[in-house]
Amino acid sequence: MRCLLAAVLHGPRELRVEEVAEPRPPEGWALVRTVAVGVCGTDKAFYLGTYPLFKRPLVPGHEAAGVVVEGPEGLRGRLVVPEINFPCWKCEACREGLYTHCPSKRTLGIDFDGAFAERFAAPPEALHPVEGLDAVVATEVEPLAALLNALRQAPPKAGDSVAVIGTGNLAVMLLQLLKHLGFEPVAVARRGSPKVRIAERYAADVVFADELREYASRRTRGGLGFDAVFEVSGDPSALELAVGAVRPRGTVHLKSTPGGSAAFNSTIAVVKEVRIVGTRCGTFREFREAIELLKRGVVKPEITAVFEGLARAPEAFEKSLERGQVKVVVKP
Repeated sequence: MRCLLAAVLHGPRELRVEEVAEPRPPEGWALVRTVAVGVCGTDKAFYLGTYPLFKRPLVPGHEAAGVVVEGPEGLRGRLVVPEINFPCWKCEACREGLYTHCPSKRTLGIDFDGAFAERFAAPPEALHPVEGLDAVVATEVEPLAALLNALRQAPPKAGDSVAVIGTGNLAVMLLQLLKHLGFEPVAVARRGSPKVRIAERYAADVVFADELREYASRRTRGGLGFDAVFEVSGDPSALELAVGAVRPRGTVHLKSTPGGSAAFNSTIAVVKEVRIVGTRCGTFREFREAIELLKRGVVKPEITAVFEGLARAPEAFEKSLERGQVKVVVKP
């Protein structure tokens, strides 16, 4: 049995680089040599223990780029990024086009060993060639596709006022995307956040969370609040802030997956007739669109730290928890 190195998460803050058996893909699947993998919000939640592990131990990581070493001839040797949902393609959800919600799916880095390893396995239909993109930048195809999914499901209308709660990776890319689409997004930051300087590059305005309601009463149409509020902070308590800042019959987008419960004043949400929309992963359509946006430089990810070598994965996870970090990437 051939072995390889992987960063294996055994429990909260128990990430160890170990020898593991090389993945043995099911018939027809591909084997991918990891070139770069990002530490995402879900990875951090698993690492901290706020999101209980679905599989223990787990090789985390699904924001990945790699080269196909085994698989269909048309993919071998090519740089690819994986979708993270591996469905059955036979059930009712799949046949309805809801394959990301397949009850039998395997999810890369969630309940199926992911890309914080020298190699990972994936079905060929989940792999998207990304030649022409730097591998580190290509790790951001997956989160960008997830943002595009939110905009497809409940798009703000032309002229709408939009707020983005958070200053992390999703927030920074979303601000750029909204600006590209013609909006003037307002970034909502925690007071003292070192990432404010980054948000200022892309937002029409930056406001601190404790001033958001007052800002909305002065700066939005009729003082009623924002037409759309995106919660991408990773903080469950931010839902309360979002509901308070959105206008009547406005939309609150939930993108964070911190693994914890959120408490908010549901009476206010009902009285305002707020629409709360949760969205998760992008489909093949959003992946293709995300690849093009990154190739064209419409969205430029803020990669704040790159670690060379899989042995430094534990160090990279700790680094990703620092407030000044937007995106940390490991190159195995």
